[in-house]
Amino acid sequence: MRHIIEFILFLAYTIIVFFIKNYIVLGILFVLNLLLALVLKQNLKNIIMAVLKIMPFIIFTASINMLISGIQYGSLIMVRLILVCNMTYIFSKRITPNKLQFVVEKLLSPLKIFKIDSREIGIIVCIGITFIPIIQKEIEELKNSLKSKGFEVNLKNIIKKPNYILLPLITSIIKRIGEIEDSMYSKGYIN
Repeated sequence: MRHIIEFILFLAYTIIVFFIKNYIVLGILFVLNLLLALVLKQNLKNIIMAVLKIMPFIIFTASINMLISGIQYGSLIMVRLILVCNMTYIFSKRITPNKLQFVVEKLLSPLKIFKIDSREIGIIVCIGITFIPIIQKEIEELKNSLKSKGFEVNLKNIIKKPNYILLPLITSIIKRIGEIEDSMYSKGYIN
């Protein structure tokens, strides 16, 4: 039950952040995020590194909003995204994929009225979350392999020669999906 409450609070926080337009309130939320991280004994360095990893996406999104709606709105979007990413990192360290699967199953259990199996949706969420690090590892291995063969991995070369990266990556992902499917069959998740 505790994980369900945490998940609902996380979703509510994420939604509410995007309705706040006052920088002072957002600053207070930022301080609360840091205090929450300290109370939950999270490593602040890891939190900062996690936000820095997705900073190009945040800057890109803020830039587009600045061009379309103005500098003030774009900076507001940037602050909101940083807050949400920070809270997402904290939440992800608090809950395992299996616990998240349980939460999704419980929250979607009323869908049984419409003959929708919430257990299957929970399994899909769990697989999706656990598959992200696998894809990241595959991309890193592919980059290292291409670098060792003298291929410079940058955006220009990826666009010019997508088959050098996409084909091996897609092949590797399909192989992993087959392995996961076989594992799920053997564990009785799939009939």
